[in-house]
Amino acid sequence: MSLDRSLPKLATKMVAAESDTARTKLLRQEVPRLYRHLKRVRIERGLLSRWGMSVNLDELAGVEIVSPDTLRVIGQCADITMQPPAYHAGLQHTYGYLLSLVETPYGYKRDRWLSDRIEVGFGLPRHSLNAFPRRGTLLGNLTDFLVRLSLREGPPAKSVGAVAEFDKQSLERTPGTRIVEEIRGDDRDTILLRTDLFPMPYTPGEGLLVYSIKKSRSGWKLVTTFPIEQPSWDELLSPSRFGNEQPIKVRYNGFVNNFPADGVLGKRTKTDL
Repeated sequence: MSLDRSLPKLATKMVAAESDTARTKLLRQEVPRLYRHLKRVRIERGLLSRWGMSVNLDELAGVEIVSPDTLRVIGQCADITMQPPAYHAGLQHTYGYLLSLVETPYGYKRDRWLSDRIEVGFGLPRHSLNAFPRRGTLLGNLTDFLVRLSLREGPPAKSVGAVAEFDKQSLERTPGTRIVEEIRGDDRDTILLRTDLFPMPYTPGEGLLVYSIKKSRSGWKLVTTFPIEQPSWDELLSPSRFGNEQPIKVRYNGFVNNFPADGVLGKRTKTDL
């Protein structure tokens, strides 16, 4: 059975199951590759630490993206606590999305990891950023890729997956545009929200958005990534959005503790990478 059929079938059964034991059994029996990959994630602690936290609420639809019970079992398999109000963003935005039943105006969340759109766009090894890569794991390979592409100022990722075979210098030289939003938290800590936009070198007219968050006492933490089309790109870079006293919200399901839902006023700037 194809993944676009077996994954929603599994997700539906996991929602209906009466216990985590039953959900784990379903996961292991229905899509054993997913279960095995979640177990492999346990040894990728360094890569897991490069991610921040995420809420489980679709920004546009206003509904839960993944069943909280399903997220909890994903966390148990990967040995990462997954409890509300905030979840490990890397696990939620990869394996959680594979088991999401929410349909958005852009399609199902799982579609992102059932296609080769990002791989083709950046000339990555085939099957390196899909649900079950030939080498490594989806989360491990994705973290490696995003750290090299977007978190260039920090320590390199240490992945043994398929992306490790790729010329890392070509990723680190990829041009892009960086949007940084700066605000003060309720503890007087400076909070930085960063949206990096990268044109896909091998797919003209398409781009990739990478969202990350930093508090002044910690390093940058990844939240999510997804392909974008030109209209969204143009909207994000509209000149009227930049400067001081701009309305700022945490976007793309990112989580900052005690951040006002209605947003705050802050500074938004952009630079070329």
